[in-house]
Amino acid sequence: MQRPVLIFEAASIIQSVNKFSPNVNVVSMHVPSRIIGFTISAVTLTLSVGCSINPPMQEMSDARQSVEAAQTIGAEHHAPEAMTSAQTLLSQAESDMQTGDYEEAHKDAVAAREAARQALAITQAKHETVAKKIKPATEIIVEPVIAKEAPLPGAYTVEAKDSLWKIAAKPSVYNDAFLWPLLFKANADIIHNADLIQPGQSLKIERNPSPYDIDTAINHTRFGLR
Repeated sequence: MQRPVLIFEAASIIQSVNKFSPNVNVVSMHVPSRIIGFTISAVTLTLSVGCSINPPMQEMSDARQSVEAAQTIGAEHHAPEAMTSAQTLLSQAESDMQTGDYEEAHKDAVAAREAARQALAITQAKHETVAKKIKPATEIIVEPVIAKEAPLPGAYTVEAKDSLWKIAAKPSVYNDAFLWPLLFKANADIIHNADLIQPGQSLKIERNPSPYDIDTAINHTRFGLR
């Protein structure tokens, strides 16, 4: 990204002012040129620094999580075009981050997130259509077997290659990858970046989230709403 550079024609400005205001002498002879040059450089540097853009860490994290979620439910098979677009844009955003082009990285990360969410929506719609077409099997009467269910754990120990998506999708956790923000919120004291979790970390599992927290988690995953 090119940064704006302000160029001052100091001598021309001084001559113009002196021409139209003969009674006003605009420091043409009293201010050394090196001082004028230093002032111009300082202003230019200030403008350049003011135009800097911070690394889009949150957008990158959202894009990675959305792409992984789409992969988890088979979007590569059901929505290949949207999925390929999401993966390509995410790869480009990663490259932009490495070169320091944060403005382009932001654009590519947001586009990758939206493409992945489109792939998610297409895949979910196809899953729902298939589920409606499946006819129930002939009813078979089976004597119920009463068994005591083991209590669900209140914590989970992170393993190699784990992610919040994969952990949330486990039957022993939430059985739903879309609820990963609940894990992020419950462990905010040890997780500061949703993409950075370490093997061996013990994550608390909120077992009684409110309906509001559940809706908020799903909306964040699907639409980026907070």
